[in-house]
Amino acid sequence: MNNGKGNMILLTIICIATLLVAVVGATFAYFNIAMKEGNTSKTIEVTGGTLSTEYNGNAKISNANFTAGDVVGEKSFTITGVVTGSSNLNYEADLVVTNNTYADDALVYTLVSTNTSNNGVVMVSTSEPVAIKSGASTIVLGTGTFAGPTSTGATHTYAVKVDCVSDEATAEEKTFDATITVGQKK
Repeated sequence: MNNGKGNMILLTIICIATLLVAVVGATFAYFNIAMKEGNTSKTIEVTGGTLSTEYNGNAKISNANFTAGDVVGEKSFTITGVVTGSSNLNYEADLVVTNNTYADDALVYTLVSTNTSNNGVVMVSTSEPVAIKSGASTIVLGTGTFAGPTSTGATHTYAVKVDCVSDEATAEEKTFDATITVGQKK
């Protein structure tokens, strides 16, 4: 009976030691930078940044039972980028359509961009309305860039508008649901 307890303690100690060696080895491998023969010393700048998005209300554009000439939804949002170091922080904004029961091209969107803080490059504004296909889809609204460094944060402001441009036989039971998402782009 005592022998089983001793084996369990020994196995537990071996497992903990193995785990400790694996963690230390992985950490050393991750943070170790070695100079190879013939290379000269250089400064390595590590930079990072954060993106935050503020929507008027929330990120959703949703409506039902609308006809030609109706505004389906409007959404304005501001993206703030804080960049450490001299690298740029790139981002992409998408219109993620989860439900569109209207016909292809019955709905269109426009995008208006403002470089509020005159930093980097904003997504390109649409010069003409862009058609939205029926069903679920992800539409890339564009990509933007914040130029570093900007420790207090730079802002880009956008307005998206979705309009109905097509008369369909019946607008009843037709829906449109979408969300605007923003994420870092490498």
